[in-house]
Amino acid sequence: MRRLALPGILELAALLACGGGGGGASGPAPSPSPVYATTLSYTDPGGAGFRWLRNSSLSTAGKLVLDLTGPTGQSGQGVAFILSTDATKVAWAAPPSAQGLVENLVFNLGTTTPVLVGKDAGQGTLQGAIFQKSGTQSFGQPLARVCLQLKAGTVAVNAPVAITFVSGNTLAPGGTATGFTAGVGTCVAQ
Repeated sequence: MRRLALPGILELAALLACGGGGGGASGPAPSPSPVYATTLSYTDPGGAGFRWLRNSSLSTAGKLVLDLTGPTGQSGQGVAFILSTDATKVAWAAPPSAQGLVENLVFNLGTTTPVLVGKDAGQGTLQGAIFQKSGTQSFGQPLARVCLQLKAGTVAVNAPVAITFVSGNTLAPGGTATGFTAGVGTCVAQ
């Protein structure tokens, strides 16, 4: 019977305890850093009628500026609208050169008690209203302007950003309010 020397047994035990000394699997690879969007990409809606169109000269990478444009051949004293969006991805912001969340582009507001409202109602909802007291303006031109600001560092690349037209009204000469719908394009964070 052969006897193994005690030092040889200890070396073998140490080698087995260490996993054999090489070639073993390493720990899991580190997770890649998340990639966040820096730009809002918007495709205008098709068709005619009231539509929210991208203002390419005022939009920047992180800010999307939209103009409400109406149908040709119609006129009125003003418009009111409600828009909603995903407040976890974007926030309503004042358009460039505007003092509030909604910018008047055509209506004659006058100097006494102008009717121009832009209110962030919370949870991504924007309420806007622009009315002149007398006379009419053609709806076939940009009427109002709004702006969305991308929330930096929170939105994944290629994530859709919902923008929904909830409701709207026009004011005809004589004070008759008429409901309207407006087309909204598609928005993607990139």
